[in-house]
Amino acid sequence: MGQVNTRRGSTRSLEVYEEIRSDIMATRIPPGARLKAGPLCERFGVSLSVVREALTRLSEQRLVRSEPQLGFSVLPLDRAGLEDLTGVRVEIETLALRWAIGRADLSWETSVVAALHRLGRTPVSEPGDQNGISEAWSDAHCAFHTALASGCGSPLLMELRRGPYDSAEIYRRWARPGAVREERDVHKEHTDIADAAIARDAGLATSLLEAHIRQTTKTLLTSDLMNSTPD
Repeated sequence: MGQVNTRRGSTRSLEVYEEIRSDIMATRIPPGARLKAGPLCERFGVSLSVVREALTRLSEQRLVRSEPQLGFSVLPLDRAGLEDLTGVRVEIETLALRWAIGRADLSWETSVVAALHRLGRTPVSEPGDQNGISEAWSDAHCAFHTALASGCGSPLLMELRRGPYDSAEIYRRWARPGAVREERDVHKEHTDIADAAIARDAGLATSLLEAHIRQTTKTLLTSDLMNSTPD
């Protein structure tokens, strides 16, 4: 009986985690907002331990932060932190791509083409939610950028790039409404990067990749969400 209850509690914690994560990604719970355990317990009809387990998992993914005496809150939209993260990502991602192009082979080229095709065939948003990003597209986007870097031949570099990439996911989600208003053609950006990489033009490919990463940051920094969030 105890094992059944434990499994049930873990399943419910996962459900609570997924709902809160979805709310954060879609800004239904805005950046910097307090996540009070009591109201969350009431909302989901679960115990305090279930909510704390879900919030701890979100904290491990850097979507939520925990502070002594203050409890949990959504990651704030921090201009300096975003610019710092962007700079680190640019350096790591362009280095990995430059190495990949220098060591390019048919297997790497094929993986990039396949990942780009999958990304292009995956709807960015769910029906009725133009300002959101679907989980399927997010997965395909991750696979494409991973494919670009994967030819670098360095497991350590691939490990180093994953942390900043994952940390930027919430910012990609938050920037989506601004990208829609700008009518930004993200798929063309991805296609141009892939074409330059396959053509073995490291200078052009890395320049396009840097512009692609920085444009998301620029979109978010000039968005209504940033302007409505205290620094």
